[in-house]
Amino acid sequence: MSPQQDRVSLGLKYDSRVLRRTVDAKFHPGWQYRVNQQNQITGFDFSNHGGNRILPDRYDSRKNQFFGRDFQFHFDERARQDIHLMVVDWAPSRDRQFRLSELMNSVMVFFPRVVLPAVVNYAGSTIVTLPTGEEVKFNAETGEILGGVLEEEPVDLNPDHLSRRFPAVRYTGKGIVIRADARGTDPRLNGAARIISGSQSNCADNADCVCKVPTKDLWNPSGAVRFKFATDAEFEKFVMSRCGFPLAFTKNDPPSS
Repeated sequence: MSPQQDRVSLGLKYDSRVLRRTVDAKFHPGWQYRVNQQNQITGFDFSNHGGNRILPDRYDSRKNQFFGRDFQFHFDERARQDIHLMVVDWAPSRDRQFRLSELMNSVMVFFPRVVLPAVVNYAGSTIVTLPTGEEVKFNAETGEILGGVLEEEPVDLNPDHLSRRFPAVRYTGKGIVIRADARGTDPRLNGAARIISGSQSNCADNADCVCKVPTKDLWNPSGAVRFKFATDAEFEKFVMSRCGFPLAFTKNDPPSS
């Protein structure tokens, strides 16, 4: 489904309810989703709670073990402006404590933003559609990425949190992704972001297909943290001037899944 509007409200609306879609309670919790007062879905999330190749250690709140990799898809007010994915890695420090200040957070914004993110369970898999229309396949039981346009490597369990790497989740599609990382805070604030093109033919003048910009050029740093470019046309002008490549897929590079 296409976004229902371009811009979100200036302020934050605290009108969402969190519900859970349980696929098979005996084995895994499924995923959570947020609905507004009109009963419209405005986001969903699920987690990898360990016991697999991405995260050998298991989540167990009774033992104060909060191992996990969270995937949080947001699309406030079903608007184009703030569609994004937040990936969060949970790992303990040397004293085996899990602290919010040490969470490894990454935000990813995908372009072009032609559809709202969607999720469905099918044959033991969770299929997520990104804003570009491309798909990602997850293991519905474990939350591991199985295929599509995202790839991942294991959660970094280095006990020295200062040298721990950010979530090793990489976009391999044909669109553009903005990525920003931060330890214990919102990556959209007071840092730097990378704008990466997945189409080599779209960025012939930029050999690396990557450029770096301050996050303050992309998000409003005060009040409600909103992406500055509500429409793709607005953002494409910015990307062309700063990075030299367009948003759209070329005829030779159709969306892949």
